[in-house]
Amino acid sequence: MILRELPLGALRALATVLYLNVLAAVYCGIRALEYRDEKKTFLFSMLNAFVSFVYSGGLAVYLLRISRQQALASVTAHLVSLPLWAIAASAGALTAVNLLLYIRMERRSRRELSARSVCEGLDQLPDGVCYSMPDGFPKLVNDRMQRISNAAFGVGVLDAKKLRERLQKRDLLPGCTVDERDGNLFLCLPDGSAWQMVERSVRVGKNELTEMIAYDVTQRYRDLLELEERNKHLEEVNRQIREYDRRMDRIVREKEILAAKIRLHGNLGQCLLAIQGYLNGSGDDRETVTRELADTVSLLRNNTVEEHTDDKLYALNEAAKTVGVEIRIRGDIPAQWKDVIEVAIHECLTNTVKHAGGRLLDVSIRLQDAAVTVELTNDGRPPAGPVRETGGLKNLRALVENRGGRMTVESAPVFRLVLDF
Repeated sequence: MILRELPLGALRALATVLYLNVLAAVYCGIRALEYRDEKKTFLFSMLNAFVSFVYSGGLAVYLLRISRQQALASVTAHLVSLPLWAIAASAGALTAVNLLLYIRMERRSRRELSARSVCEGLDQLPDGVCYSMPDGFPKLVNDRMQRISNAAFGVGVLDAKKLRERLQKRDLLPGCTVDERDGNLFLCLPDGSAWQMVERSVRVGKNELTEMIAYDVTQRYRDLLELEERNKHLEEVNRQIREYDRRMDRIVREKEILAAKIRLHGNLGQCLLAIQGYLNGSGDDRETVTRELADTVSLLRNNTVEEHTDDKLYALNEAAKTVGVEIRIRGDIPAQWKDVIEVAIHECLTNTVKHAGGRLLDVSIRLQDAAVTVELTNDGRPPAGPVRETGGLKNLRALVENRGGRMTVESAPVFRLVLDF
């Protein structure tokens, strides 16, 4: 039985099988190109593809001419005159060879790295990667970088140099922004994601390539913005505290001046009454009047007035209220340690707002015989590690120790500052 004696449906099925063999052979040949030592596999694949193409093409021409009732060419007539067993054996052999080549390539791809596996691995990365020639021609671009480019510029990475120029010129789609901080370039997309764009030159073999990587720094960028906002808020709090300090100093001076004026006015009045009584002969004697007059003159020469005030604590409470923090003091503040305790409250208030994000500063004062213990805690976040004593805490320790006291700082399980006098 020869080939032309088969029904037309069977011939079409055979032509389809041979055509699929062509595609399979080409696929195996392309896979073989990924490895330098698979030249023989590539040649076998191309030979398989050529033979399968000849067979399938000849059958396709035969079926076309039969349908149009046209005369057959000699080559086509010779092909369909071949024995059926020869064509079937050839098709089976070609299919088997393709199957063996495919299995060989799959096994090798699982054992070894290839260009294809590298590309597939890069496509799985959460960050964007692009390697391009100096003129901007892309050599390797992963899927993530293509998505970023489409979201920011409306086009994939076709010319890396042009995309870098658009990035520098801020030529972006609506909703996209570029933020430059401390020499770092951040690309913000409409979906809320942020990407740090890093570019450098790398050498691969003899070629000089430009590497551009887009790191996903969405959470870090949000934390950075939040930190800057908190720093602005803390700067405003510190400004208000300094303003309260200046106002308290002015109020204290004004109160001292007023107290001095009242005292001076009273003494002058008493002195004048004593002089008038002495002159009328109905008052004190000369020595008493002279002593009162000397006291008044001494008061005029000495402008200091000794007066205690709680305005410093009042200023701290007012400053705490502006930032939503309550200062709760339990116990009486000893007069001799009042200035040191006020400095400690000021420092802990700043740290409660700046680092702990707390809403309550608790100050506990315990008196036992001649000893005084002051404990300051807050309801905010505990420190992430041991507290480093710099700035305010360092100055506070020096002040406490110079006054003969002892200061202890604890960071776990909560922040605790203890002063012992």
